[in-house]
Amino acid sequence: MLRSYRSIAPQRLRYFAEISGRVFLRQWQGMLLLGLLVVGQATTILMIPATLLAQMVRGGSVTSLVAVVLLGVLWVLPQRRHILGGTFAHYAATLPLGTVTRTLLDLTVLLLADALLVLELGLAVAVGGVGLLPGMLGTLTLVLLVQLAVLHAPLPDPRRVFRAVPFPPSLRLQLHALAEHPVGVGTRSVVAVGLAALAAIIATAFHFDTRAVPVAIGALALIGFVLADFYRLLRDAHAPVRAYLAALPLSPHHLLLRDVLTVLLVGAVPFLMLVVWFGVFDPGSLLVFAGLAIGYAALLAILRVPVLRGGRLAAMLAALLAAGWAGGAIAMVLR
Repeated sequence: MLRSYRSIAPQRLRYFAEISGRVFLRQWQGMLLLGLLVVGQATTILMIPATLLAQMVRGGSVTSLVAVVLLGVLWVLPQRRHILGGTFAHYAATLPLGTVTRTLLDLTVLLLADALLVLELGLAVAVGGVGLLPGMLGTLTLVLLVQLAVLHAPLPDPRRVFRAVPFPPSLRLQLHALAEHPVGVGTRSVVAVGLAALAAIIATAFHFDTRAVPVAIGALALIGFVLADFYRLLRDAHAPVRAYLAALPLSPHHLLLRDVLTVLLVGAVPFLMLVVWFGVFDPGSLLVFAGLAIGYAALLAILRVPVLRGGRLAAMLAALLAAGWAGGAIAMVLR
């Protein structure tokens, strides 16, 4: 068993690292960028979740533990195929491997996929002391077991589910193109919704004082930066049919308008989450959000330019544009 594990595990890990390397890079870039925007120092942001994890284990909070497990499931769910080995899984299925060996291989890849969680749990032990080590190991074990169950659960193909939804005909092509990238689209969508939820939690902690709306603006800028990468996915999807569409009696901006509308539709979900939350607890801010709706829509539309025209500097230019928009919007709100 050990010999089979030692020969196959490096291949599984190498495959997952090659396929999901871009996702890992964006994950760490997102954390460091969030640290610069929230606390002004990139690495400090890593200590915030570590402190929360230490408090969770010390206080025995079941609700927080369930939230951590759900986040672990949401992180793994879009990557199920790659974690299981992708095309390599068909070959591995023919090998004479026992159930224990296959489970160990899956757990090994899951540990790589959960590298950030493992780091945070380690930092939590450093923050809270060695006495929290059993609780942290128990948390990691629970997360891994639930993720392992999700890996092998008979879930439907998200592409088929997405295609079955009766979308408007004008946006069906774009939305189906995004559905062909469930990992990237799912990750970005979860991050966008998570940023909106985080902004709502922070605003509630501030008791919706003068800091609440600037926090929401910063979250919207980050959401716009995350969702702007959809333009790249849509451009790549249109490439094979662009010449054919050019021969049809359509406006030269036909695809452009539909791409922008698609990103606006996706971006409307986290924006409406914030509007509903602020509308319930701070109705006076709804007038500000009415103005932000126009500015937010303009930001999502303008971000198409640096993403598609910025080349290797696309991410940096998009981040600068989003940061500039957030600064201008906060200045107008606080004036």
